Amino acid sequence: MAQKPSTTIEKIVAVVGEEVVLLSEIETAALETAKGRTITSEMRCKALETLLYQKLLLHHAKVDSVEVNDGEVNAQVQRRIDYFVQMFGTEEEFEKYYGKTIPVLKEEFFDSVKEQLLIEKEQQEVTKNTVTTPADVLKFYKDQPSDSIPLIPEQLSYSQIVFAPQIKEFEINKVIHFMDSIRNEIIIGRTSMTLQAAKWSEDPGSKYKGGCYPLQRRGTFVPEYEAAVYNTDEGKFTPVFKSDFGYHFVKVIQKRGEFYETCHILMTPKVSDNDLDKAHLLADSVYAAVKKGDLTFREATLRFSTDEDSKNQEGQVMNMGTGGVKHEIGSIEPEVSLLLSRMKPGEFSEPVLSTTIDGVKRYVIYRLDDRINAHKANMDLDYEIFQNAATGNSKKIATDKWVQNKLKRTYVRIDDEYKNQCSFEFKWIN
Repeated sequence: MAQKPSTTIEKIVAVVGEEVVLLSEIETAALETAKGRTITSEMRCKALETLLYQKLLLHHAKVDSVEVNDGEVNAQVQRRIDYFVQMFGTEEEFEKYYGKTIPVLKEEFFDSVKEQLLIEKEQQEVTKNTVTTPADVLKFYKDQPSDSIPLIPEQLSYSQIVFAPQIKEFEINKVIHFMDSIRNEIIIGRTSMTLQAAKWSEDPGSKYKGGCYPLQRRGTFVPEYEAAVYNTDEGKFTPVFKSDFGYHFVKVIQKRGEFYETCHILMTPKVSDNDLDKAHLLADSVYAAVKKGDLTFREATLRFSTDEDSKNQEGQVMNMGTGGVKHEIGSIEPEVSLLLSRMKPGEFSEPVLSTTIDGVKRYVIYRLDDRINAHKANMDLDYEIFQNAATGNSKKIATDKWVQNKLKRTYVRIDDEYKNQCSFEFKWIN
């Protein structure tokens, strides 16, 4: 009986220095590019050249002794895990899909994330001396064909005065004393960590798991948490301590070098309804003073706003993506966008109740600073866009020169199948 032709499951397609490009890497990258479409040879060739460039950066990052510490890597791994857990809904569904526990997946992600960070740091080194002057931006704009100038959707710039009630010392002490009492009840055996975590903990990731997390690599959790863990013996409880998330106490299950297993209970002090009402009254009085002209919006912001980020900008809300103050209408929270859409530039709203993503309630006065209607991009209104594009172009030129220079003294080998069918931007084989 004739044998069926064998199917190649994995193979090395290319070598760059001491780094290899695997067939599976090409297929994965091409699949992401295809986005549901049929994968073509051209997609595979583009994916291969992107991977060749990344491996070249990785190889020279190691040659140049670029360093990435484990804390950076662990933080990135945790963000990746958090994203997947959110996408799947629960940790259980995430683990079920991959057929592995989260600690095992963290171990598997570690090396690939570390390599990605090395690549990013080497890329930063390649382009760190790139400078784009206003003259460069103007030249870049003039060099663009008219039909390539983008259309810009409606944009808004706005300011805010935030009135968030301050949590009183009494509320903080109440939480600390309550948690101390729970901790002591668990220690003497009158109740269990599992029961108390389910009843009181405000950490959704561990609340119904006895407050427990399986083995974690050091650097995964906030420094205060890990400092408490490593200052406490196995089987013992930490004192109640504070982190950015609230107040915790932790039972240390085990410590194995850079790994540890713990259970904890988290609680946060609450703002009372009375304090929220006081914030509302203050917001109303400030609104009345600004409307009457007794205070300018800027003066009110500097004196009363509790949001340090916008307060330091005299109330202006920055676009974290661009570093500017313009926000595309679709990127603003729907409630705020609807409120601003009814206003004219210079107008400000009455105080409105707002809730942050962390569940913190506060009152906010919004002011519409400017509205720019949808338009074709130009230098007067959209300098930042062309500045970013010109900077990107300068970085590409610097990167191209770096690649061409490094290829003169870096060993590269590409599988004949791909070498013969792909047209590359760079001359990878000399």
